[in-house]
Amino acid sequence: MIVKIHSRGAGSGSGPVDYLLGKDRQREQATVLRGDPDRVCELIDSCDFARSYTSGVLSFQEPDIADSEKSRLMDEWEQTLMTGLDRDQYNCLWVEHRDKGRLELNFVIPNIELQSGKRLQPYFDRADRPRVNAWQTLTNDRLGLRDPNDPLNRRPMTQASDLPRDKQQAAEKITAGLMNLMQQGEIRSRQDVVKQLESYGLSVARETKNSISIADPDGGKNIRLKGMIYERDFKFGEGLRGEIEAAGAGYRAEREARVREAGNVYQRGLEIKLAEHQQRYPRTERPTDGHSQIFPPDRTGLDIPVRRAADHDTGRDNLVSGNGHHFPPERNGQLQPATGEPESPERCRGSDLQGRQA
Repeated sequence: MIVKIHSRGAGSGSGPVDYLLGKDRQREQATVLRGDPDRVCELIDSCDFARSYTSGVLSFQEPDIADSEKSRLMDEWEQTLMTGLDRDQYNCLWVEHRDKGRLELNFVIPNIELQSGKRLQPYFDRADRPRVNAWQTLTNDRLGLRDPNDPLNRRPMTQASDLPRDKQQAAEKITAGLMNLMQQGEIRSRQDVVKQLESYGLSVARETKNSISIADPDGGKNIRLKGMIYERDFKFGEGLRGEIEAAGAGYRAEREARVREAGNVYQRGLEIKLAEHQQRYPRTERPTDGHSQIFPPDRTGLDIPVRRAADHDTGRDNLVSGNGHHFPPERNGQLQPATGEPESPERCRGSDLQGRQA
């Protein structure tokens, strides 16, 4: 399972909801698991914030998992982003997709705290990525899911999750051709990859350490190709498979230490996020109708070895997919709220959101 946070977040509520369910609400193999699509649209449309919603997906290689696990994962993910908030303080839509031959749990969160009307920022990459990566590591380990960070599971090609479908298909076709050429011995380095792309009549627009972008023949956004064969240090040889298998064995041998570190980082991240939310959205009393979602800092609700953070972290900071669980340097050694973007002084327009104080 891999967590992906989409870069989009502006515009009307119909944008993300129509994508998930179809304009006529009849997208094939799309099922609402939780939430009210119309209410989510209303909340997004009532906002004056520059970014009115946060969306993303929990993407699985597996075709399906048990319904009870889906429910638990949705609970845990909401806790990961909104710890310290009760469920009457935010709204979240969950939609299941099965049309790609594998399971996707998509979510959309209006960026508004419902009791105050203030801007809510569920995810700020620099501050929240370590906690999200840690949750991904812990969840994959607990459920025995395919770990995208295991060298044996590295796909030959990946691309941004929000590419239009036709571009994704184009990228897959390009990669399939390159993989065939690699098996025939005609591709042994990234330089060979670039030459082959150009021989196909494709224009390489940009090269980075981990990806190659080609110009869209139709004049749209560049098509980004990301994966092992597109990396700068890629070299094919007889020992490549052996190297990958050895790296995979080493990765799995470090499982216990990796899970322990992820547990520490996740716990500390929850403490920081909880303090931030309780400071920004204070309540004088907690609801008594069973909708509370506050978890004490030393209880995460996960049946995994999660503990209080160690005395040190090991330093490093929107596909959220890396195995880096580390906090930005300025956050080491102290529990302070994530800063992120400055909070907008504006409030949402809906009268049902104004003046509601806990």
